This record gives sequence, C-alpha cells and structure tokens, in this order.
Amino acid sequence: MNMGRLFLMVVAGAAVWLGAHWLRDPHRTALPFGTTDLSSVQVQLARLPAEERKLVEDYVKRSNGDVLTPAFADPDEPLTARNFADAIELQRRWLAKRVVQDAHAAELKAGREARRAPLRELVDASVVRAEILARNDFQALQDPAFYQRPHEVDKSPVFVLKVRVENLGNDRILAMRGGLQAHDRDAYLPLDLCWIDLREQLAPHASVEFYCGHDFRQADQQQKDFVADPPGRFEVEWQPQYVKLEDGRELDSGR
Repeated sequence: MNMGRLFLMVVAGAAVWLGAHWLRDPHRTALPFGTTDLSSVQVQLARLPAEERKLVEDYVKRSNGDVLTPAFADPDEPLTARNFADAIELQRRWLAKRVVQDAHAAELKAGREARRAPLRELVDASVVRAEILARNDFQALQDPAFYQRPHEVDKSPVFVLKVRVENLGNDRILAMRGGLQAHDRDAYLPLDLCWIDLREQLAPHASVEFYCGHDFRQADQQQKDFVADPPGRFEVEWQPQYVKLEDGRELDSGR
C-alpha cells in the first residue's frame, strides 16, 4: 500500500469518526417546540455536563417552550433557541445580564429602605385579616345600611383585607400615606395589598383599623392564595411614603 492511499484511508476514517461524533453531539439536539416537557430528549440531556443541563432546563422553563424568529424576538431577551447549544448560550447571556440588573436593583432597594426607615419608626401598617367575600357583603361592611336598601345582587368574589395602622411615636399624626405589598415566593411580581391614605388624626401610640378591598374586580388566584396563607409563600412589607406630624414635621420617602 503506497503512502498516498494510506493517507486517504486515514483521512476518510477520521472524517467518518468526526461525522459520527458530530451527529451524536447532544448540543445539536433540537428543543421540543411549544412545550416545557423535556421527556422526549432526556437521553441527550443526560449526556450534557450538569451545569449545561441546568442551563437548558432553565431556558426552556423561562421561554415556556416558545421559539421566536430573530425578526420578532426581543433583542434584550431573545427566545430564539432551536437546540441545546443555542439554549445554553442564550441562558448564559441572560444570567450575566441578571447579575448586573440584580446588583442595580439591590442598590436602589437599599436607598429606598434607608429613606423609609425614619417613617417606619413613626408608623406601622399590617394586615389583621384577609378574606374573600361576596361583593354585596363587602359593600355591607363599608355601609351597614346597605342591605336595608334596594340593591343589585352581586355575589362576585372580591379580595378584602382588614388593615391596622398604628402610631408608634410620641407625636400626633395628621396624615400619612403608604402601601402594603406581599412578596410572593412563587411569582416574580409582588401582590399589591392596600394603598393607605389616612387623613384622620392619630394620637400617639393609638391605632385604627379599617377594611381595604378591591371592589371593582373579582379576586384573582394570587389573592385567593394569599387568603389561604400557604406557609412561607407570602411576606408582607409595609412601604410608608409620607407622614405629617402635629409638630410640623413632614417626612417623605419618595417612591
């Protein structure tokens, strides 16, 4: 066998080996379309390193199985991956961007918390009770004579809170504003509970309770879950914005 033929055989053998390796490369595996179910590609997924496997799984969860064309994709958050390699690259980019965004958000939050701290020393707001009521029953809570007058029957479920506001300081509060939010472990956005705009005077160390409800829309699933109070899911936060005191001081934390 001459050297030329031997060389051609070696090249051909290498090409076959590389081709087989290329075809078996799990990175080329197509993502299932329109679903987050990866059971159909579990064999190929298992051949990836653990870090890359998690990137693929997290990308599919984030994209909800959607595959967009580049022309219609959000340039800041494209969901254009068609195979494992694409998903790994896009998820890495997204995570790197999130690190920067989270650091900026933490800086902004620290600033807000520093501005709110003096107001929290003066006034507190908390949820006494949360419930789902028929809209007519909530209207009757606000107006005890409601059922004594003709009214349209409306049993739609509405989200109702009983809220307590307490003056923690030694000065009379003349006015205050702020919001109650619940951070939801299972959702990206918090649940807005109640916006408080108290315009009645509140003596030192006194408290007042009142109902706060969403009278114009039906209770959604997140609100129903808050009422059910699953352990550890929701964390209520008091976000005071403005307090006016009898001695003339006005404290404003901004938004």
